[in-house]
Amino acid sequence: MNDLLQTPSLPDSKTAKNLASLSSEQRYEMLETLRQTEAKDWIRRYRKKIREHGKAAASAWWLQTLSDVVERRGQKAADDLRRRMNAIRS
Repeated sequence: MNDLLQTPSLPDSKTAKNLASLSSEQRYEMLETLRQTEAKDWIRRYRKKIREHGKAAASAWWLQTLSDVVERRGQKAADDLRRRMNAIRS
């Protein structure tokens, strides 16, 4: 019965061991992939906001989202995210 109530929110032990066994270069590449994917996802969300609510509302939403990123991760991470998004859009 307890097995049904548990949620698999953490990686299983095989996944954790596999991540731990990656080289630093492989972990860096994985992190870069995640950052690029995040930037693409924010672009997708921004464009959706424009379609649904208009450019002014989407811009206000993005400024608030970016300030939330600064609060949670710091200015350097927000600048990196913005740089990646601009590079993808170009």
